[in-house]
Amino acid sequence: MFGVFSMWMFGIMTYLLPRIYGRPWYSNKLLEWHFWLSAVGVFVMFLDLGLAGVFQGYYWSAMEPWDAMLRGSMPFWITRVFAGLAMFGGFICFCYNIFMTFSGAPAQATRSAAATA
Repeated sequence: MFGVFSMWMFGIMTYLLPRIYGRPWYSNKLLEWHFWLSAVGVFVMFLDLGLAGVFQGYYWSAMEPWDAMLRGSMPFWITRVFAGLAMFGGFICFCYNIFMTFSGAPAQATRSAAATA
């Protein structure tokens, strides 16, 4: 669910929040970090959960004992922790960027002077 709906919401918020409140983002670099940490974390989590499911299916079809399946799953758990930390780090970057964007002074509206001929 994080991979689809949360990324949609992050994209919508990234687009709409500056337009609604009239303030530019505090840091575009933080937005990039948020995107890449979240995207890589989701992709690694997707691969990890898919491979873990295939391995567990093979363990079950081979009638291996439960503890053997658990021992075989441990590397996937470790990978999942790092993928989750990447997603969490991206979320922290986004929250910090939102906080700093709205705690600062509002952006000055620039008016272009009409050219006279």
